[in-house]
Amino acid sequence: MLSKDGAKELHKIATSASKSATGESEPVGESTNAGCTANVIMITKVEILCANAGDSRAVLSKKGKVKDLSVDHKPDLPTEKRRIERANGFVEEGRVNGMLALSRSLGDFEYKTNSIIKPED
Repeated sequence: MLSKDGAKELHKIATSASKSATGESEPVGESTNAGCTANVIMITKVEILCANAGDSRAVLSKKGKVKDLSVDHKPDLPTEKRRIERANGFVEEGRVNGMLALSRSLGDFEYKTNSIIKPED
């Protein structure tokens, strides 16, 4: 993927995925209102690390026992609701501004335009 040919192949895949998802020929990198969730797991010899955004859930099963590795980012969780309200948003019927069913995502830029707070907040 790091080679010139790899970069070309990744661009080809991304462009194809963008066309398929939107039904349009929107170039990758163009402005869009779409968003998605993500979940990434890294397993080393000594630990399992999990990072997530949104409500994509990761669990570990060992000998029939299940352990949650991630926590869903839902608007009605007290910490998430406080964060949304500090950004001048609101939670209605378990949704951000009555629309979005999760409180964190990649994309969904229309919910991230408050210029008075830092992006990390």
